[in-house]
Amino acid sequence: MSQIFVQIASYRDPELTATVQDAIKKAAYPQNLSFGIVWQGKFGVDPLPVEYLHCCRLLLVDADRSRGVCWARSKTQSLWQGEPYTLQIDSHMRFVHGWDELLLHMLTHCPSPKPLLTAYPPAYTPPACLHPGEPTRLAASHFTEQGILSLASGASLSYDIKPQLGMFMAAGFWFAPSQILEEIPYDPLLYFQGEEINLAVRVWTHGWDIYHPNQIACYHEYTRPGKPRHWDDHHYWWQLDRIAHQRLKHLLEIGASSQIDLDRYGLGAQRSLTSYEQFSGVDFKRQRLTEAARSGFPLLVHY
Repeated sequence: MSQIFVQIASYRDPELTATVQDAIKKAAYPQNLSFGIVWQGKFGVDPLPVEYLHCCRLLLVDADRSRGVCWARSKTQSLWQGEPYTLQIDSHMRFVHGWDELLLHMLTHCPSPKPLLTAYPPAYTPPACLHPGEPTRLAASHFTEQGILSLASGASLSYDIKPQLGMFMAAGFWFAPSQILEEIPYDPLLYFQGEEINLAVRVWTHGWDIYHPNQIACYHEYTRPGKPRHWDDHHYWWQLDRIAHQRLKHLLEIGASSQIDLDRYGLGAQRSLTSYEQFSGVDFKRQRLTEAARSGFPLLVHY
């Protein structure tokens, strides 16, 4: 059984310890798990997962110094120590029994040299109420007022016998060979909105293929009432958000600016942005979506 590096960026989240505990408890091979956690919190106020330090590499950051989720996710990648597979999740998750074995099994059934599994998992309510759900595609929903593509869960994959090719990514749950960490480092200047389409476009143009799992591996807490968010604590969040939007537009070749250098955080050279738009049915400049994009079914399988 291969080792899995679990990346978690946690912002003042009381669910963090329970998430780590559940992942270990329900893994088929817990001894093969290691966790890279960027804990952003108030010391003496927000709890630490100290009882699991034997398998956790912790980077502690005072919440006042945090610059948002993508900044924190970029730092989780620095905690990787060569494990062959990596799982990125949020700090409020629950798992099915044998989730690690299941993810590896599904990945082997993805007919690509560079496969990636991702989806919006079904919901749970703390401490452990798992809501009924099914594995689904990711689909395009709409463009926001800022021109950023928003995603939604699409068609069910409950009756599929293997993972299905897709076009979009969920930032809170993806699983892949760890080669992806070296090829596609997280842009620390992203903020929140736009993170997922940034990921999808970059991984696809770097030659990775996106698949959606045909079985449920985990659950996610979505509404999180009363839980602190970064933008609640930081009045300057809009400045970070504005920078992130400018970088995303530059990446998507919408009003490219000579003042922005994406460096390692740009598009790949294996496929073009134009071919991604043809594949996904998304026109970023005109903010148009085809029916294929809205359904989550790729327009082209061979390109």
